[in-house]
Amino acid sequence: MNGRFYLAAIIVALFVALAWFMDPFLLIVFGVVPLLWIGVPSVLTAIVFLLFAIRSGRSRRPALTILAVVGGYGCLVALVIPANHFVQEWAVSDAKAFPAQVAPLLEAYRQAHGAYPTSLDQLPSKPPVPRLMRRYGYRSDGQSYSFMFPQPGGLIDTWDYDSKTQTWHLST
Repeated sequence: MNGRFYLAAIIVALFVALAWFMDPFLLIVFGVVPLLWIGVPSVLTAIVFLLFAIRSGRSRRPALTILAVVGGYGCLVALVIPANHFVQEWAVSDAKAFPAQVAPLLEAYRQAHGAYPTSLDQLPSKPPVPRLMRRYGYRSDGQSYSFMFPQPGGLIDTWDYDSKTQTWHLST
């Protein structure tokens, strides 16, 4: 296999990793901001060098390389941002559906032990914990329980679920 295949594989892997794991705020900071601050001046400079090379008969390769790199980076950012938004919205809806899946197990535990468990690990079985809830997740004082996870792209925003009202609330 040639080097282009490996380069394409690396670009696809990078695309998938950025779309799946990157926080939307950081994607803007590390994707769009460098494109505006570095990419736009680089493209303008490359266009000037390209025009100079055309008029003087010199090599156009350096200017075309700069345009290709900035264009490729711009295309990657333009594709990753909508894909990341879709992945993050899917993760939020998955996390919001989790309390309904685990509520019967929590109620059965409360019926058997008189209080809600302090950890989901105390349940005999449980559905897989969604990706956004793995670090924060479940809290209980014995009388009620709540779930929490961070809003993707929100620096301090969190989604909070209260078992008493059975509703989600976005707190900032």
